Amino acid sequence: MAAILLIGRVLIALMFLASGYTALSDIDGTAAYFAGLGMPLPTLVTIGTGLFEIIAGLFLVAGFQTRLAAAALAAFSVAATFLGHYGQGEGAMAFMHTQMLLKDIAVAGGLLAFAVYGAGTLSMDARRS
Repeated sequence: MAAILLIGRVLIALMFLASGYTALSDIDGTAAYFAGLGMPLPTLVTIGTGLFEIIAGLFLVAGFQTRLAAAALAAFSVAATFLGHYGQGEGAMAFMHTQMLLKDIAVAGGLLAFAVYGAGTLSMDARRS
């Protein structure tokens, strides 16, 4: 069971690590997307979001402060999906945004399980206790 929890943490974290890397690799493009959503200070939001996703994603993989990292990522996922996907697009794009919204909500559900039950024995949290 410990290995399954580790695999689950890695699989969920990959989404945030990739997203954070993409945001920081194309700050201008990501900031333009955030500006299109009406966010203030889109460059600052891009940098903050990218750093948050990478740091919290690494915490999740390592199983370090897992409950806190998972809860923060769950809250971030729900907020980000409603800001970025709810009511967006028309036709096929509306369908894509709906699918992304539902995916993010499902990921938040998985993260809440880690927030409640922790990382398992293959984690830095287990070694510290």
